[in-house]
Amino acid sequence: MRKVFVFLFIMAFLADLKSQETLGITGHLLTDQRLGMKNENPWLWNENRLSLQFNKRSNKLRFQSEIWVRHLGMPQYKNLADLSNKDKVQPISLDLREASINIRGFLFEPLDLKIGRQRIAWGTADKFNPTDNLNPYDLEDILDFGRHNGSEAVSAIWNFSGTTSLQMVYIPFFRPANLPLAPFSGLLSGPEPTLEEWEIVSIENNTFPPKFNLKEGAILGGRLKSSIRNTDVSVSYVYGRDGFPLPEKTTIQVLQNFYSTKLINELVFPRYHIFGADLAGSIGSVGVWTEAALFLPQEEFKQTTYFIYDPSLNPHVYDTVLMAKKAFLKFVLGADYTFKDGSYINVQYLHGFVHERGNGQLNDYLLFGWEKRFSSDKWLVRPIAGGIATTEFKDFSKNYGLIYSPEITYKGIDNLEIGIGAYIFEGNGGNLFNGLKDFNMIAAKMKYSF
Repeated sequence: MRKVFVFLFIMAFLADLKSQETLGITGHLLTDQRLGMKNENPWLWNENRLSLQFNKRSNKLRFQSEIWVRHLGMPQYKNLADLSNKDKVQPISLDLREASINIRGFLFEPLDLKIGRQRIAWGTADKFNPTDNLNPYDLEDILDFGRHNGSEAVSAIWNFSGTTSLQMVYIPFFRPANLPLAPFSGLLSGPEPTLEEWEIVSIENNTFPPKFNLKEGAILGGRLKSSIRNTDVSVSYVYGRDGFPLPEKTTIQVLQNFYSTKLINELVFPRYHIFGADLAGSIGSVGVWTEAALFLPQEEFKQTTYFIYDPSLNPHVYDTVLMAKKAFLKFVLGADYTFKDGSYINVQYLHGFVHERGNGQLNDYLLFGWEKRFSSDKWLVRPIAGGIATTEFKDFSKNYGLIYSPEITYKGIDNLEIGIGAYIFEGNGGNLFNGLKDFNMIAAKMKYSF
């Protein structure tokens, strides 16, 4: 009920603004449904989203906001009492994606200032951007690559002559990444731990966020951007944190029957210095881009394990280095081309997925897609789309993952898109695509934009 009142208040406020001056309202209605191909065809994804975007301009000010109102997931009732709770039977959520004010020419004509909840997107690659490290990743939908949440931030851009600008960003509060929702939860956390001689009866993972103060919680960033001979280039720096936690302390408690154990992990979010660079341009009629980020951990990251066999005795303690204080490089190389018949191809090579970190611990990905439009652009057919992943080229057959995601979309009615496709996964070894191989699915979408 509280969410409903908040939503009505926002609508009333925006309606009042619109009654005084022009308020631009755009958005879309999206339904996204995915049905599994295995194990009695379970419904793997159910999302119905109303996205509302608001824009209002005056002489020097611009207000912009985006709100999602949606039903996501399946009913969560487990007993008779839950049937009286609409949040269990008909779960509706309200998500404020962005809400900010942009001030042009603040104090000085070249200075633009933006304050509020905002999405600060850096990088030139297609969806996979190693330099895009200010906003936390939003991975609730593991197949919606490149999505981020907004952050409360102050962003200042000094516009030099021509196309050159310097942006400085201050984010006071650290927010971690959103991990995938069920049934995909656990895909990014790695394999379950095992102990050779004992059964693990429970695992408790406790996260310890940094303190909400100027020293521990803040994220800082700066980017110098320009254009040189029709090529966009930038260099950047971020003093931030890993959005995915690592276990700093693990307690293994042997239980009274001496055949089983309980694991308790204490997870924290490591600090990084991140140096980035990117460029995007063309070679003839081929579009090209490259982007790279050098991650330097602030310190060596150790996992301290306490093995408690008998509470009356001192525990056995040992350290494991999970991430050395060594720089590691994530990068992407890409190109695209539009053929004379209107068909389009896009290829990218990616080293290091969003959740991967550590020197020598990054996987490689080849991502590709080919599409063509028919009947005056009423039909869009994407027969070739997907990617290949590997953890080790030398032993590819034991360390690979495949994703194949063909799709066909009908756009014959203004502002309406209706599409159907599939996601097919296969693989072997420890990589993301192999972890999805039990989730082959058929997908259907409808999107109306206004």
